[in-house]
Amino acid sequence: MEHGVRAAGMLVLVLSLSLAGSLAAADSDEAAIEAVIEKVVQAYRNGDVNSMARYYASDVRFVPADFNPPIQGWAVVAERYREAFAQLSGLELLRENTRIERRGKIAWATYQWRFAGVARNQTMGALGHTTLILEKRGRDWIIVYNHTSALLAPPEPAPPAPAPPRPN
Repeated sequence: MEHGVRAAGMLVLVLSLSLAGSLAAADSDEAAIEAVIEKVVQAYRNGDVNSMARYYASDVRFVPADFNPPIQGWAVVAERYREAFAQLSGLELLRENTRIERRGKIAWATYQWRFAGVARNQTMGALGHTTLILEKRGRDWIIVYNHTSALLAPPEPAPPAPAPPRPN
């Protein structure tokens, strides 16, 4: 009887350690995905396309927020970023409400963001959502799909038009 109890105890211990290892790997993957997102957002804030490239697949598919058709390939996406950054200054980007889900070697993350900056000497702002699909390639999580939706902040109200002169 004592042998059976020890065997059962060992089985419970092995299963517990296995489960703990799986949970630690899941937490580690989620932390790695969060780190990728934070590094991409930080590179965006800095207008650093070269740093962003480390986290995007060369064959990434990208749905831009400006209602242009979807594009494919990091080279095309990087050029669009360079064009945008050439016109922007004073860039601020706040990310919030991030949610990450993972199934094996595929993960998706969604978050909301608030953007402010100056383009062509005019202050601009936008709110939006981004959905990223990431794939684990080797030991690294890499963005393979990016869909961004934006709502431009309403412009400042124009001053009221002067009243037309009244006839005497």
